[in-house]
Parts: sequence; C-alpha cells; structure tokens
Amino acid sequence: MFTVQKTLPSAQSVKSAMPLDSKLKQRKLQFDEQLKQNFCSKQKFVAVVGPCSADNVDAVTEYAQKLKVEASKYPNLLVVLRVYTAKPHSNGEGYKGLCFHQKLADSVDLEQGILQCRKLMINCLEIGLPVADELLYPELYQYFDDLVSYWFVGARSSDDNLHREFASGLDLCCGVKNNSSGAVDQLVKSVYATSLPSHFPFLGKQIATNGNKFSHVVLRGGLGEEGFFQNISEQQLERTKQLLEQNNLSNFVMVDLSHANSGKVAIRQLENAKRCVSNGLVDGIMAESYLFEGTHADCYGVSKTDDCLNFENTKLLLQILAENG
Repeated sequence: MFTVQKTLPSAQSVKSAMPLDSKLKQRKLQFDEQLKQNFCSKQKFVAVVGPCSADNVDAVTEYAQKLKVEASKYPNLLVVLRVYTAKPHSNGEGYKGLCFHQKLADSVDLEQGILQCRKLMINCLEIGLPVADELLYPELYQYFDDLVSYWFVGARSSDDNLHREFASGLDLCCGVKNNSSGAVDQLVKSVYATSLPSHFPFLGKQIATNGNKFSHVVLRGGLGEEGFFQNISEQQLERTKQLLEQNNLSNFVMVDLSHANSGKVAIRQLENAKRCVSNGLVDGIMAESYLFEGTHADCYGVSKTDDCLNFENTKLLLQILAENG
C-alpha cells in the first residue's frame, strides 16, 4: 500500500526560496570546469573527503571551514567536499541522511530536509569548496543540480538501469562504485553504460541523454563469504586500467579508501592512502572523515553512520596525498 503524505514543492520554488547569488553561481560553474579539465589532464590528484553522511548543517559547515584551510596548503591536490545528503543501507534500516530530516525514526520531512541540504551546500560554496553528493534518488537531483559539481553512483545503485541512464545525462564528473561483489568487470560495464546516449521514462516524460564522458570507476572493495576484501592491489589496478582502455573509456581510477577496502575501520584509510599514491596508478581517492572519530546516534561532529577519521587524521591524510601524489 502506498500513502501520499504530502506533495513536495517544485524545484523552481525551492531554488527561489533559497537561491544562489551571481558570485556563487559563477564559482560553482568554475568548479565544474576545473574538475572536468582535471579529469582529462590528471594534473592534480583528486581527494573527495567528508562525513559518511551529512547530518548537521553547523557541524558539516565547521568541517568544511577546517578542510578549506588545509586544502589551501596543497596546490597539487584538488579537494572536493563530500556532502552525502541521503544514505542507503544494506538491510534498509538506519539513518537516511539530512535530506530526510528525521527528528524521530518514524518522522520524516523531506521538504525541510531539502531546504537544510541546500543551506549546507550553499555554505560550502561560500567557503570555497566544490560539492560532491551521491545520486541515490534521481528525483532529488533537480533540487541540487545548481550546487553539486561531482556526482557518485553508489555500490547499491551501480547495476541499476535508471541510475546508469540518469548518470549518462550528467555533463559533470561522476564516479561509479563497484557493487558489493567487488567485481571490476561488472564495474567497467556500468561505467560503459553511463557513457552511452540513452532514452528512458522519468517523472512522466521521455528523456534523452548524450552519454557522460566524465564518468569513471571507483574501487571500494567487496564482501565475500569470508568478509570484506580489498580490490586495490597493483595487479588489480593495472587490470582495471586495461579493461577501461579496451572499452575506450577514460582510465581515470578513483579508490574509496573506506568501506570494504578498510574493513569499515576508519584509521585504515591512512594506510590505504599510502598504497594508492605509491604506484602512480590511482588518480583520486574518496575518504570518510569528520570533526571527530567513531559513531554516535546524536553527537555533534560524530558520524551517525560509518566510522570516520577525525580531523587531525584528515590533516595527515591530505599530507600523505600531497607529498606522494
């Protein structure tokens, strides 16, 4: 049974209520172009870092301010703020993200959540960092398309037809994560799908896309019978590059230092970072970090979902990347 609880406001009305000024509009477009140009040139090493899930406007804004200070120290890095506004869960239970404005487990207010997310993203642009988000619910894209410069298709969505075809319409950098099997072959097929022109139904309309030439793989490890395993050995990275080239795709490779690659132990991201910058086969990383380490259901600057690096270790992470990348 489906129950309509309320009608969401149009994207146009939300953007009118919380608009970007001309300066921030231009800044966002500059970030878009900078990321796309770097995708082709690989001049700078890309670091997408931030909380596992955005959960508090003030806390993530404080994190962004600190991150901007550190990012400014390393001109050879291109630092992007991870602002994941909606979160999936393997069993369907857990905190769903700031976009859902969950005051209580059974109390959701999407309209207020969308406004909070726009406020947070505008804060981040004012601070001077490009914003990344996960394309979890394609319908929500229209509320944030003027704010987000880097999109990601998550592990639970990368085999899904709608997500791949929707991503094919983005004229922006878009990372596609491997599914929980950790299989690189299937991941390359997913990236290939995002590169193709497509037609699909969406919100009562027939949509056509041109294909996304800025999509790339994100290796996040896998889950097997014996638990988590990594897929970022030098041999695996070389094979990934070969598969991409065989399919006439960009060989830009990003590694998710967290999730299965870290066994969901945050501090292991530092060792993964050292491995990734030592062989020259990795072009960017994604890391989960916040103001404080650990997890807590309701504690300022502490992740509600996966364990994150604290900010001192985040500073160390950027130093590792800058000195070796």
